[in-house]
Amino acid sequence: MALLFPVLAAFALAATVSAQSTRPGWGSMPYHDVSGTGVTFRVWAPNATSVTVPGGFNGWSTSAAPLIQEVSNSLPTGVWSADMTSASPGQQYKYYIVYNGSGNYKHDPRSRWVVNAGGGSGNNDIIYDPTAFNWNGDNFTTPALKDLFIYEIHMGTFPASSTPSRFVAATNQLDYLKNLGVNAVELMPIMEFGNGGNSWGYDPAQLFAVDNAQYGGPDAFKTFVQACHARGIAVLLDVVHNHYGPNLLDMWNFDGWAGTNSVGGGGIYFYQSNVNLQITGYGDTRPNFSSNQVCNFVQDNFAMWLGEGHVDGFRWDTPYTMTHGNDGTYIPAAGNLVAAINAMIHTNYPGKISLAEDVYNYWGFDSSWDTGYPYTVTPVLTNTVDAGRNMTTVANAVQDNVSYGGIASLLRVVFLESHDVVGDLNGSTHVRLVTAIDPVTPNSYRARKLSTLGAAVTLTAPGVPMIFQGQEMLENQQFDSGRNVDWSKTNTYSYIVRFYRDLISARRNLNGCTPGLEGDQCSMLRVDNVNKLVAFQRWSSAAPNQNAVVIANFANTTNNNYSLNFPSAGTWYVQFNSDSTSYGPDYGNNGSSVVTASGNPATASVTIGPYSALILSQIPPAPPLSITQTNQVLTVSWPTTPTGWSLYTSLSLTDGPSAWNQVPVTQYQTNGTTVFINLNSPAGNVFYRLQKP
Repeated sequence: MALLFPVLAAFALAATVSAQSTRPGWGSMPYHDVSGTGVTFRVWAPNATSVTVPGGFNGWSTSAAPLIQEVSNSLPTGVWSADMTSASPGQQYKYYIVYNGSGNYKHDPRSRWVVNAGGGSGNNDIIYDPTAFNWNGDNFTTPALKDLFIYEIHMGTFPASSTPSRFVAATNQLDYLKNLGVNAVELMPIMEFGNGGNSWGYDPAQLFAVDNAQYGGPDAFKTFVQACHARGIAVLLDVVHNHYGPNLLDMWNFDGWAGTNSVGGGGIYFYQSNVNLQITGYGDTRPNFSSNQVCNFVQDNFAMWLGEGHVDGFRWDTPYTMTHGNDGTYIPAAGNLVAAINAMIHTNYPGKISLAEDVYNYWGFDSSWDTGYPYTVTPVLTNTVDAGRNMTTVANAVQDNVSYGGIASLLRVVFLESHDVVGDLNGSTHVRLVTAIDPVTPNSYRARKLSTLGAAVTLTAPGVPMIFQGQEMLENQQFDSGRNVDWSKTNTYSYIVRFYRDLISARRNLNGCTPGLEGDQCSMLRVDNVNKLVAFQRWSSAAPNQNAVVIANFANTTNNNYSLNFPSAGTWYVQFNSDSTSYGPDYGNNGSSVVTASGNPATASVTIGPYSALILSQIPPAPPLSITQTNQVLTVSWPTTPTGWSLYTSLSLTDGPSAWNQVPVTQYQTNGTTVFINLNSPAGNVFYRLQKP
């Protein structure tokens, strides 16, 4: 009897893998249908003589679970598949690929979950059911591009804790981001990478698998996405398809065939015949976009993140490198692939966002990083002599797309800091803005003033605004994948955090007073190289009378009663003053609060503090809200002037925007000077705010 059991087990297993699979899917895909349960395995290995699947379900046998080469029109396709009833989610496996009589263990290129990338004992793939995660009805709507405010994150360093995983730990910081006012996070690459413990992520080794050892794998990632959506925050994913690896890359010589690559191999996933196609400008090898299987691999990767991961869009790492050879020659197959993927995104997932790093208004991208902007504006801010600051440089950067020319618009993402600008891998000169301004004392008055002045101009200029993690808390340390965000700085520099919160609120028009900052139009009102002042107006072509005016003083002196043309006559209210003592205990609180423009053209005298910015509009700020309680009656009241304000209520400050509901105007009462509403005292927390409907 002892010999009979393993014979029967082997026979039963062999019976389940006698034919290619007719079920869809790539990698390891669990199934549960009328025919039973199991896992479909499917892999592309055209040069292999045999492919088997050793795993926890067959004692890691290299012969017990063979895949069958699929046939189409009586010809082998190079794709191998089989259904295995003995396999189930959570079990580990690898492929065993034989080529020219020699066998090698290989990671599944499409595995959603791996223990670790690369070879070595225990570094296996894990069967993962992509349908098992409970999304709890997640149906998040991606913000419109004009309302998008991006916060770039490196998941290895962003969370305050590394347990139980970076993604799960990071959910504890999401209320902070929500209260800061950002409504999108852009994640640096999260795929399994090849550089060991710490990495920026731009060396992907397993393209379909979320890093497991540090970040927590696919379910931790989905937990993070779900938590972001619950707070009204979109998730944009940085993806790398211009090169793979080079370290821990099992896709290299995947099916045993090394090819004819002049740099020493690569096989089926990489270009072979032309050295200008084989090697990118960074010295890495480029995927072979002339292969339909490689193109399907790339497009399926985007579809997976959208469909299974519920992401809201992407930032493509240097698509120019995908589409151009090392000598600058255009690669039509790559360009067609990029265009096809963007068409797929916008057709199948309406509203999702596709951002490019280094190509502009082409192949269907929604917007592109203006990578030249920080390198143009930062020298103006770091100049040690006020007289040397060039206001024309600033004005041009505000109005024009620095990297690509033409008028600045939502077709660009505008920023002063990013992982490239302030990261250690790009050299010792790539430092935080406050450090570039004052290397000795980066928290000095001058460093704080000039860095926030730069932020005020940048984040109100035309474009999709973005900041990099830590920028809003006066981070002075160069970004390093081994250095965590110092969250104590949110307390030490709470006033700088407040500055960014109020600036983001103005940029997104969260208080209803600055709709012009979300507009599509911009023009300069003044470029003054004598007094070192720039002023510009923002408005929407659909609402030309809702202008916002931004005034920036790049001199270290208060500019009193400065005569400036305004878009129209009337009262202009200061909605934001960066010299407020709310943003620095040693600030002067200098600057106008209300100005009146008159004449033709309309002109007003404005006072602005040193190294400061003002944001003005003709919408008066929200009146003060008063809440009193008498017995069991709650009275919420506000002045009748200025008019046009409505009361909104919410049960939580951290819920998404849809959680704020307008109190019906039929409940309003007035005594002539005050509008008030009497309500029964709530049993729990209820929050109220005034805003324009």
